[in-house]
Amino acid sequence: MKADSRCASVEGTCAAYCPNVCMRSLTVAIPSSTPPDTKLHIEGTSSDGQSINPVTFMSYKKEPKDPTSLTAHRIMHVALPAGGSYTARFTEGYGQDTVWPRYASTSYEDTPNECGENFLSFDIEQPSVSCDELILNGNAGEGMPGGSIENWRHIAGGVQVVEGGADGSAYSLLSNNTQPGGKYYALAQYLDTRCMVEGYMYAFHAMVKLTNQDGSLFECNVGAWSSSPFSCPDANLISKYGLTDWTGEWPIVGSMVESGNEWNVMEGIFTVSAFDAGAGTVAVEISGAPAGVNIQIDQVSISRIEETGSPTNSPVTSPPTSSPSAFPTISPFPLNVPPLHQSSADFTSGSVSFDGDAIIFSSTSGQEATILSKTAYTSNDPSAYVEIMVEYLGRDIFGTGYQAALALFFAGETETIGGVTGNDNTYETFENTVVATVKDKMYYSMDHVWFSMKNKAVDGSTVSTGGSGSYKMTTGGKFKLTRLNGYVMSYHYVNGEWVQIGTSQELPEDYKMVPLKVGMRIKREWKAEYYLKVYPIITFDAAQNQ
Repeated sequence: MKADSRCASVEGTCAAYCPNVCMRSLTVAIPSSTPPDTKLHIEGTSSDGQSINPVTFMSYKKEPKDPTSLTAHRIMHVALPAGGSYTARFTEGYGQDTVWPRYASTSYEDTPNECGENFLSFDIEQPSVSCDELILNGNAGEGMPGGSIENWRHIAGGVQVVEGGADGSAYSLLSNNTQPGGKYYALAQYLDTRCMVEGYMYAFHAMVKLTNQDGSLFECNVGAWSSSPFSCPDANLISKYGLTDWTGEWPIVGSMVESGNEWNVMEGIFTVSAFDAGAGTVAVEISGAPAGVNIQIDQVSISRIEETGSPTNSPVTSPPTSSPSAFPTISPFPLNVPPLHQSSADFTSGSVSFDGDAIIFSSTSGQEATILSKTAYTSNDPSAYVEIMVEYLGRDIFGTGYQAALALFFAGETETIGGVTGNDNTYETFENTVVATVKDKMYYSMDHVWFSMKNKAVDGSTVSTGGSGSYKMTTGGKFKLTRLNGYVMSYHYVNGEWVQIGTSQELPEDYKMVPLKVGMRIKREWKAEYYLKVYPIITFDAAQNQ
């Protein structure tokens, strides 16, 4: 190692003696899966402008005890004159082609300013790359004998291939969350930092199976807080600077949208931030299942999506004069006004207004918005049919990120407007209070919508199911919530037909036949501004209410 001409080699060793030269020590961490013969070639100039002798470094450290641990890296120790400007590149074996090991996290080993300043620059050459797909081996080595865990890491629990995957595939990946394991048990993969470009937008998708230690399925509560014993796992983007005294951020980039099946969808959208773009390592981590619940994953993908801008839908000034032909109608209302109107419903003042039979939810200051019928409704036959359906007449887009969402819900006969109104932090309380609710969720620039339905279950718990569609839920979009024969179900309108969201869910006996109040409320997604204009239709056999 004679990077500086003032250094003299120590005979019989790979060391050098550098009198009167301040050498700064830099740690370069690369993936533990990188071939052991990976080399780092460095050239450049010292602080006085003199060219250094080109120097090559390798990792001479023993192989990590557990190379599949997220904390395992292959380490190179670089020593160069302080204050210099350097360029570097990686090669493998005897090859001379420049390679990139997915990440190269650098941090100084020595005490800052102990003998000299930091490097003026230390740039590592990065060959061009396609960022269309960031996940490697997202299907557990499908097509390979026995499958493969290649590129996957873990935070406790290990990572292993097991037989049986989503949609009948051969293999999937498992993190065994044995007792007394906790929510930190995770499956993870380091991403290529070349693709962490500020402003790039990616869609995350995975199929997730949750099992108890006896192999039985575990059904989590979609949307529950992480402190809940029935919380669902999430996908986090872990961006770190440094190795030991590191700083980092870990926003959620994927969430469960359903939980009632053997394999359930986890998905989300994220935009690379400036913090992510500058990080030494970036990984996606799937974690958060309760203690003792195993996480099994398949069909994992992070694909780049193109920005589509921020279109704004102009509000419609006049609602339709009659019900659209696609809307089912059981019987006419016995009242002179619809069930959700200023004279027949309770609503939050200032954030709910009316334009004929249309309802407008709007705020510029983060006000909550809810409307609840004063009367409870049901049919007078054994089906106990009641349904609330809405069509969007207008929906404005504000800023970036997720937009304020609309929830349709059924509530008990004695429920009040105060009992179903609250901010985003208490939204889980609302979901546990009402009989059933379905909510849409939309990202400002994506032609995609997610739905989450929750309801009281036979055993008294709150259960969830969900679905999604490849379109933007704006003007003309429709969805509905239905109770029929003791079950609750929800649908969205796609290409001229109603498509069920998730699965039908049985209600407790106390709510199978009784009249229900109907309502809508906004989940702001922590936004101060929103504008949604909808045309609601509540259908039922009205004889009981005459």
